[in-house]
Amino acid sequence: MKIYVDIDNTICETKGTDYLKAKPIFENINKINKLYNDGHEITYWTARGSVTKINHYDLTLKQLKTWKCLFHNLSVGEKPYYDLLICDKTKRIEEL
Repeated sequence: MKIYVDIDNTICETKGTDYLKAKPIFENINKINKLYNDGHEITYWTARGSVTKINHYDLTLKQLKTWKCLFHNLSVGEKPYYDLLICDKTKRIEEL
């Protein structure tokens, strides 16, 4: 299964756009790492920079590696910015 995972306020606590101060939520990272280890394809997908056009790729990659996140792909700034996502295939991290 291909699984897309949001980063901010899903696997880390982030206040606004101050990504340097993001704090990992290891309980949630472990849930995603288990999905990876179970053979699923994990893509971390974030809207970081989609509005400001600031490139946050290197910072985000460094954070994921430091937090020991397992994943296949990383997409930064390509996710649309939105306030609400309505989709039949979404789950909150708390549901995993």
